[in-house]
Amino acid sequence: DLTFTVAIALVDRHVANSAEYFAAKAAIRERLARVLEAGDRVLVNRLDASEATEESGLYLTVSGLSAEMGDDGQVGRGNRVNGLITPGRPMSLEAAAGKNPYAHVGKIYNVLALQIARRICEEIAQVKHARVQLLSTIGAPIDEPQMALARIVGSEDRAVCRRVEALVDDELAGVADVVASLARGVVQVH
Repeated sequence: DLTFTVAIALVDRHVANSAEYFAAKAAIRERLARVLEAGDRVLVNRLDASEATEESGLYLTVSGLSAEMGDDGQVGRGNRVNGLITPGRPMSLEAAAGKNPYAHVGKIYNVLALQIARRICEEIAQVKHARVQLLSTIGAPIDEPQMALARIVGSEDRAVCRRVEALVDDELAGVADVVASLARGVVQVH
């Protein structure tokens, strides 16, 4: 089963009130669900406040562009938390530099994934290389990613895999420390 999270701002001048907004959101969800397999889920505008009665708490836009909310992309896409651009290997296209360390999950997860991979290699001698990917879900707690994937090179012994899983869980439990370190400038991004 698949889960699709859709962020689709509605243009405010075409939505009369919150009831109309929620009706349009339900229609979007239903239309998308019709083309999916049974068991698949569609989540639309997860950060909406369900009790909203005015534009505050709804995903509305005036122009249809995210630039009106300060998301103008000036950070660029060449910045990686490890300082490398690796087109021959999996990498995030998320630019971490300049993003809010308290609220930007892309920045936090990029730093956390690098930290986890380094810790795996440092603490588990049987692992020669580790690659970690974290996937968030809008509206879910940051310490509960939709996916946490650690690929290791070296031993595939079940005991080693359990140690890797425990280490990933430990790092996720300490994500607040990563956020605090980013906010204080202790952890630098390139």
